[in-house]
Amino acid sequence: MQTYLSFFKTLSSEAWQRLEAYAALLSEWNGKVNLISRKETNFFENHILPILPAAGDAEVRACFEHSKSVLDVGTGGGIPGIPLAILFPKVSFTLLDSIRKKTVAVADMVEKLALPNVRVVCERLENLSERYDACVGRGVTAFGRFVAETQKHLKPHGSVFYWSGGDIETLVPKVLRKRTRVIDLEVFFHGRYAVTKKLLWYRK
Repeated sequence: MQTYLSFFKTLSSEAWQRLEAYAALLSEWNGKVNLISRKETNFFENHILPILPAAGDAEVRACFEHSKSVLDVGTGGGIPGIPLAILFPKVSFTLLDSIRKKTVAVADMVEKLALPNVRVVCERLENLSERYDACVGRGVTAFGRFVAETQKHLKPHGSVFYWSGGDIETLVPKVLRKRTRVIDLEVFFHGRYAVTKKLLWYRK
């Protein structure tokens, strides 16, 4: 953990402890339920660390801090929802997945991490009626499709935050580029981690 501390010096020791505890829980549950990949061994570096620039980028951080409600679509093993809930404890997060065994695992991790700002829902996105200040996701589908499918669940002037890999030409459809900011995550780690990974921020 000491290896990563220098990249985000403003994060509290409590946040780091919870993030580390989450990595351990994720590893434990992944051995029972295939949340990510059976072959995965470095859960923190590969899956949690790339979420942290949400608190490292001043503009992104301000957007989350001013949000009241955030929907994590297709949360899987709780990513990006759980790390974000740890980073932004005053924001209410709904972690959504349609696969029961995954939501059971995520609900258990949320309980053990003592995250009162998180609720876990087993349902399909199209069956939700609520609107949120932001929708977030990682590797659920193509970015353009993710934006299209979450539109009706966003409040006016809402945002979509999507973690992905690749280059802008293939990631972001031309029709969305004027409203989408592409953030290179490896910049936060001086090219040591999250290489080629991007955070895509679409504003409605």
